[in-house]
Amino acid sequence: MAKRKSFEDILNAEFRWPSKGDKPFVVSDDPFDNANIADDGFTRLVLMMKGYKEAADLMVERSAEDRSIRDTLVFPVIFNYRQFLELSLKYQLAVYGPPVDIQPNWTTHDLAALWSEFLAMLEHYGTEDPDEADPVVGEIILEFAKIDPASYSYRYPVDRKGNPVPVAYSDLHLPTLADVMRAVDGYFTGCDGYLDSLVSASPY
Repeated sequence: MAKRKSFEDILNAEFRWPSKGDKPFVVSDDPFDNANIADDGFTRLVLMMKGYKEAADLMVERSAEDRSIRDTLVFPVIFNYRQFLELSLKYQLAVYGPPVDIQPNWTTHDLAALWSEFLAMLEHYGTEDPDEADPVVGEIILEFAKIDPASYSYRYPVDRKGNPVPVAYSDLHLPTLADVMRAVDGYFTGCDGYLDSLVSASPY
């Protein structure tokens, strides 16, 4: 009965059809109803970095509540978490790389390469790793690099030649993925604070 009611609700729902005057990008008269898109590049980087992860977290929560959309949301969830990792590494390199002669890298989607540069940067700072978190995070990032080398595999079903893009897993527990990414977020937040203290204390 519940399924029938649900189906009838769908049939009777108001169907939205494109109409004359539809514009996707508008500004509300009430500023509090608008999203603000930062024009400062650094601010936008930070907001993007946080935004992609937050969006993935929200989708994982939503998919836990509604099994019917889980197989649909898994693709943007993986992509968003990967994008969060890429932007986090690029942020760290852009902010803390130059003081130790390591340049920002905006030209690659290669997580393995970005992670290697990040480790080199940490070595220049002489940071210690008493909790041995670096290799743990490294394995997580390299796993993303393995299943999606060029930030492509979860955006398109086929490659540029029309060949199916292979997927690494047929099933995935999204809450576990979200929990691991929360730990990685904590790691990068800790690195940010620690490296900032080192740079701030430098006499140069």
